[in-house]
Amino acid sequence: MSSPLLALVRKDIKSYFDQPAAYILIVPFVAVLSYVFFSQALLTAEASLRPLFTVDFQIDNPSLPWLLAIFVPAATMKLLAEENRDGTLELLLTHPIRGWIVLLSKFLSGFIFVAFSILATIGIPIAVQTAGNLDIGAAVGQYIGSLFLAASFVSIGLFTSSLTRNQVVAFILGLSLTMFLMIMGLDIVAVTLPQRLASLLQDLSPVTHFSSVARGVIHLRDVLYFIALISTFLSATFLIIRGRTLSHKSTQYRNLQLGTAGLIIFSILIGWSGNSIEGRFDLTEDKLFTLSPATADIVDGLDDILTLELYESREPAVPIALATRDIGDFLEDFSAGSDGKVKLVRRFPEDDEDELRKAQIAGVPARQFNVRSQGELQIKASYLGLSMTYVDQRETIPFINSFDGFEYRMASLINRMVEDQKKSVVFLTGHGQAGPSGGYQTFAALLTDAYEVREMNASEDPAIDLSGVDVLIIGGPTQAIPDETANAVVEYITNGGKALLMIDSIAVDQSRLVAGENRYSFRDLPERFGVIVENDLVFDLQANETLSFQTQVGSVFLPYPYWVRAPVIDKKVAGNVESAVLPWASSLGISESQRELVEVIPILETSEFSAIDFTYRDLRPNSQTFEEITPDNLVQSLVAVAVAEKAAGGETYRIVVVGDSGWLTDALVSRSQENVALALNLVDWLAQEDRLASVRSKVVSSRDLLYSSPTHENAARWLNIAGVPLIFILFGAVRSIRRRRFGFTLYGQAAGGRAARRRAESEQEDEE
Repeated sequence: MSSPLLALVRKDIKSYFDQPAAYILIVPFVAVLSYVFFSQALLTAEASLRPLFTVDFQIDNPSLPWLLAIFVPAATMKLLAEENRDGTLELLLTHPIRGWIVLLSKFLSGFIFVAFSILATIGIPIAVQTAGNLDIGAAVGQYIGSLFLAASFVSIGLFTSSLTRNQVVAFILGLSLTMFLMIMGLDIVAVTLPQRLASLLQDLSPVTHFSSVARGVIHLRDVLYFIALISTFLSATFLIIRGRTLSHKSTQYRNLQLGTAGLIIFSILIGWSGNSIEGRFDLTEDKLFTLSPATADIVDGLDDILTLELYESREPAVPIALATRDIGDFLEDFSAGSDGKVKLVRRFPEDDEDELRKAQIAGVPARQFNVRSQGELQIKASYLGLSMTYVDQRETIPFINSFDGFEYRMASLINRMVEDQKKSVVFLTGHGQAGPSGGYQTFAALLTDAYEVREMNASEDPAIDLSGVDVLIIGGPTQAIPDETANAVVEYITNGGKALLMIDSIAVDQSRLVAGENRYSFRDLPERFGVIVENDLVFDLQANETLSFQTQVGSVFLPYPYWVRAPVIDKKVAGNVESAVLPWASSLGISESQRELVEVIPILETSEFSAIDFTYRDLRPNSQTFEEITPDNLVQSLVAVAVAEKAAGGETYRIVVVGDSGWLTDALVSRSQENVALALNLVDWLAQEDRLASVRSKVVSSRDLLYSSPTHENAARWLNIAGVPLIFILFGAVRSIRRRRFGFTLYGQAAGGRAARRRAESEQEDEE
């Protein structure tokens, strides 16, 4: 940085903080952002900064991008308008300082001030981290993207400030232009326009290019877009301010016009054509949007070429435009990194009859969307499906709704084609257990993506044959199991079987919220292998779910400690799932006699705010049991554990025991996606398909926001909403007082000097 540039930047930065306007801008900016964020975060209870950086327009809950669209024009309106009003810009340009240095100094000073204001919200992620597992990489990416967005807004504000001598007019122009660029990228606007125009406007809008950043992914094409946008408006601004010192009829001014126009056109072309540029930085902690090593391992096992045929629309409907972009990027990276084992073919059925016929043969139909074109509501058909061919096998995903979970779907289908035969998962039913036909429909349907799933009703024939079963699932028996069936299950596990055992030692009457011992829980089965399911219920006073309860005044939502949210302990078995919800779960223990014979892997354990109810006489949300708990009664309990037999060689058994069977019912699965993700990962571990578990876990990023106490919550919230703004107010007040005293001191010194000179002159005259 050259010396004149540094001096000009220092002068402008000092002028910012010497004026009350800077604090009038920063204080509401930080306070409003903090208030809106904590209002959303405490409602969703998710340790994520997505509410802060979302591009969805909500007038009652403005996020950082939309507040920046107002804040930046207000912060930059004086940069050149004030210089124009006072006539100092022409004077500055007549000095031996290049025009581009003056322009760059104004841009840097405005950007530094806005960046400082954005970084003043750093207390928000710090507060979130104290109460949850924040994705630090994603947060860093989100702040980097915000700085790019802020820089582009500063260039726009600088341009509008150069057009006028009036700061208010400059603010209105900057706000109007910035809002126009933002709003034209919203889906609500795009659906009202013709498809080609809607796609063009979205490509040119900062909203589209900031949306990926809100997830923690920085695309090179988005960086190029922001650089092009900044250079475009800085070039136009340079033409305006430089033209004030040149005759508009001179050759130098015409050359300046041509050069600036060429630079602007070049910047626009780079920003627009940059959509075809690949490459991105996935800063999320679990690399959610990057090909996982497990998927790469599956590809390494291919003996032949895997052909991927992506059926898509060149101009997809607005609701799937972003998914189309993400899917295309991911598959391009997938193919490029496969060492020639994966061939990607992108097909556009709408453009060619032959391509349309291939889509029909592959089983990829068009999905219809309602769009508004030229003022009329129309139906637009768009394609987004994938067909995979390996040797003589073909698997198809007819339509891809979103990028979430796409990698697992693709990896499981590839794994299915590579495997000679799908492994079998059998649900044992007939004694009150839940199964694919009742209770576990959703869970069983998801298992069919990678396994052959069937149900075995033991009530019809107690002498069951479990040969050929890869994974056995028993979900909460409530009726007596014959000895023949029990012996068959024990023999199956002892001979190296794999089983998921979900045991309800306590039967709960959900209508009356009372409970009693389940005499036919089959709890003696896991005890044979070292796992004891206790006759109790665990509850958690902090980590629990909020449920709806009927009262005399109607339905109310109350925290329910018996529905515990238990954190995951071992990621090797459970994958990257963070927690699971277990309703009315019992605690688990490990038999000392079996501890040396088995490897025990804790999976779920209640938090430090949990306790055990040994009597379970009152299960209401306001149960007297909770009031009787003291800090000495709090105890963490295992509620899910994996056990593997220790053996030097040969086939060993694996079992997973959960002290509750209701956690995988359809109602719970729809409420907590983490539950089904954890269960699928456990089945993968039992079936020794561990690599699929690591891929599936990328779908779920459960980061709960759990404050230890109301004091902790209030401190985190109000220190950001009021504390940080108060610091700026005090800083501004101290700075103002110091400037006043400094001014008075200088004035006093000057006045004193003049009085002394007058006295000396008077004495000299008297002597003469």
